[in-house]
This record gives sequence, C-alpha cells and structure tokens, in this order.
Amino acid sequence: MNDGIKWGLPVLGAAALGTLGLVLGTTALADGVVARSVIAGAVAESRAEEALGDLRGATTLARGQVLEGEALAGAFVDGLGDPALAEALTADVASAREIIDDAALELPEPPAYDHGPLTPVWTSLAEAVATQERTARLAELEQEAESGLAGLHDAEQQLAEARSAFYADAAADAQAVLDASTVASYESRVPAMHAIAQDGETWLVEQDDSAEGYQQLAAAVAAVRASQTAETARRAAPEYASRGPIEEFARSIAHGVHLDFAWDHVVNGLSSDEWYSGTAQYWYGDGGWAKLHLSYSIDWSYADDVNAKAVVVHEVGHTQVVRPECTPIFESAVFGSDDEMWATAWAIAAGYDVPGSGIEAYGRPSDEQIAEAGRCV
Repeated sequence: MNDGIKWGLPVLGAAALGTLGLVLGTTALADGVVARSVIAGAVAESRAEEALGDLRGATTLARGQVLEGEALAGAFVDGLGDPALAEALTADVASAREIIDDAALELPEPPAYDHGPLTPVWTSLAEAVATQERTARLAELEQEAESGLAGLHDAEQQLAEARSAFYADAAADAQAVLDASTVASYESRVPAMHAIAQDGETWLVEQDDSAEGYQQLAAAVAAVRASQTAETARRAAPEYASRGPIEEFARSIAHGVHLDFAWDHVVNGLSSDEWYSGTAQYWYGDGGWAKLHLSYSIDWSYADDVNAKAVVVHEVGHTQVVRPECTPIFESAVFGSDDEMWATAWAIAAGYDVPGSGIEAYGRPSDEQIAEAGRCV
C-alpha cells in the first residue's frame, strides 16, 4: 500500500505539470500572434492615417473652391456672362459637394486588448483575429482615401475650369461694353480694363475668376455705362459747342495721352470772374492718362485771348511726363521733377511764350529748361 502511494504521486505530478506546460505554451504562442498582428496593424494604421490626412487637407481646399464657385454663380448679373455657364458652374458645385461628402472617412476603433497575467488563450486568439480584420480595413481605407483624393482633385479642376469659362465670358461681355462706350471717361474705363484682365493698380482681388472679382467687374461695367450716359448728355449741352473744340485741341497736342475733362466756375480756388485757372492730374499706368480741370473763363475767352489757350497748353504739358520719352527729361537734374516749371517750359517750347503759359504764376524757366522740354513737344 505504501509503495502504491509513493509511485502514484509522481505520475499525477508529471501529468499535471505537462498540462500546465501545454497551456502556458499555447498562450505564449497566441500572444506572439497578437504581437505580430499589432505590429502589422500599426504599419497599416500609419499608412492609412497619412492617406486620410492628405484627404482631409484636399477636402478643406475643395470646400473652399465649392464656396467660391457657389458665390460666383450666385453673383451672376444679366448681360455679364452666359447664363448657361453659370448653370454649369452650379452643377459642378453640386457634384463636388457629393464627392466631398463621400470623402468623410474615419479610422476604425482599435480592439480593447486584455494583457492580464491569466488571459485565456481564446481571448488572445480573438484579439489577433480582430487586429487582422482591422488591419485589412485600414488597407481598404488607404485605397479609398487615395481614390477619394483623386476624385477631389478632379472636382477642383472641374470647378476651376467652370469658373474660368464663366469669368472669361463675362469679361468678353465687359469688353464689348467698353468698345461700345466710345465717349465714357478714361477714369471709368481703367477699373473695367483691370477687371477684364484681372490685373493692374486698381485690381486688389487675390484669387482669379472669383466672386469678388466678378462683382468688381460688374460695378466697373456699370460705371462705364453711367459715364457714357453722362458724357453723351454733356456733349449734347449748348456749352459743348465751344468747349468741345478746346478739348480736341488739347488732345491733338497730348501725343496720345488719354485726357478726361471737367469744367467749373471755380477751379483750384480761383473764380472764373477774375482768373483763367486749370489743374491736371496724371497717371503713368494704362497707357498714360490724365484729368484736366478747366475754368469757365477759359471757354469764354479762348477765341480772343492767347493766354486762355496757353493755360490749356500748360495743363497738357503736365500730362506729358507720363510719356517714356519725356519722363527722363522731367526727372533729370534740369527739372528735378518740378511739375510747374516743367509745364511752363513745355508750353513755351510749344510756342506759347506768354504769361498764361505759367510765367505769370511760376516765373520764367531757364533757356536750358525750355530747350530740354522742347525735346518732347
């Protein structure tokens, strides 16, 4: 009896240890599978996160383009752009919104891992399976994100082309208005020219083919039309019978510098009851242009007093500094960019050596100044 007991215990002990060793070994194997699955999943997650990050960035840009396209189509003004192109732009906006909605992808939640000391083997194996399934989904997400990114780029390109086509058509309509508005002031034409070209000193819009730009174009076209109407009425007034020839004379000696005109009883603070008075503002850009402001008294005495005519020549002289052949002379040491001495010298060189050329108001220029100004008369 005692011998049986002695031999029975080791057998039972060996069997128990063997079973425990099998369980521990299986659990270790399962944990290894989980670990390898986690590593593979981490790589897949990194790639998917990068792809989704690119997709989110593109989505943000696309949303901006959608809003811009929507605003541009919504700013449509009858007669400024083809309505069909505005409708096509609206359709492209709707299509892009759908693509953006489809691009709303998110990473799947990771499994909740149990890392306790007595985790059952079936739990570890289930975690491995869940990790592998998530890894497969991450790979799918990466592909979906790349596909969505391509779709967003295509949508943005389509929107850009639709905006460009609509704006170009509107710009062509604006150019037609400019071509037809033959007597509109140059001052009103400049912003329209800048809006058509989407460039220039008055063009402060950052994005081409934008709603903001279109609205500026529309406002500029309206200003040209208003100027055309006002100038047509001015030329139909009785006073224009005598003022028109004075303006034409000024243009004839301006060497292509565009001139606008205004007439008033008081100019530069001087009344027509006592003075001949004029002012000139000039701009170098857009081919060179200027605004001449003349007193009524010049009109009244133009035919009888050469001094009245000389004032006009003096004011035209101011405008000549925008000409490339005159600018270096005006800016040279001979004149030092002295506007009044330049305009006086230019008028004298043009043959108006009388007080009204500016001599009475500013003094007589030197012979050298008159000779230099004469180089671009």
